[in-house]
Amino acid sequence: MVAYSSVTRPLQPFMTYTLILLNTTIFILQTMYFPLTYLFAMYPIQIVTGQNLHTLITSTFLHADFFHLLINMYFLYIFGSVVEREMHPLTYLLLYTLAGIIGGLGHILIVFTISLPLDPLGPLIPTIGASGAIFGIMAAYAYLLPRRPVGVYGATRTMGAWNLIIFYFIIEVMSIFISIGSGVAHGAHVFGFVGGYLFALLYRNIRLQMNRRKPGAEYDPYEYYV
Repeated sequence: MVAYSSVTRPLQPFMTYTLILLNTTIFILQTMYFPLTYLFAMYPIQIVTGQNLHTLITSTFLHADFFHLLINMYFLYIFGSVVEREMHPLTYLLLYTLAGIIGGLGHILIVFTISLPLDPLGPLIPTIGASGAIFGIMAAYAYLLPRRPVGVYGATRTMGAWNLIIFYFIIEVMSIFISIGSGVAHGAHVFGFVGGYLFALLYRNIRLQMNRRKPGAEYDPYEYYV
């Protein structure tokens, strides 16, 4: 998959590179000191009892294996490098963090409602991964740049970002109900996506209001992208 970018800011996505480096470094530390994973993973039962709330963030920097890390960092690079250029790096970091937290809370909600009858041990299982944060970034990409072409390896034609990402989102929603106990936190994906979408909606409205206050710049900064 390739996200094509004709961005307006000629900046390198250093925050994306930093997040990839941080996730990779932490994964190496996980392999060297295995208990690290369990110390900083998010346990649903702990969060609902008000314990170790910091793990809503720390768990988003942990990964189960190399393939898990590789897939997440690939999507982070493809979509995050574009979204970061559309936002201030610190705004982009806030998006990543909030989407990860909302994704974690969404996973907890699913664990204690839909999944609990079929997977009663779910609240005790540690949750790790940056997927919720990355789905938030994908949602921001789809909202801000819905017609930006995204190429899929093996396909002869590109698709609009909105169509491809929404299709992926629908699959994740369905997976909440048909993949209970699979070990994949589909709820985190779905809620991270929703959080990222709402963040992008707010961001775009703020940008629009700021531009309207500038003489000669009363336009939507994304009107030519969508």
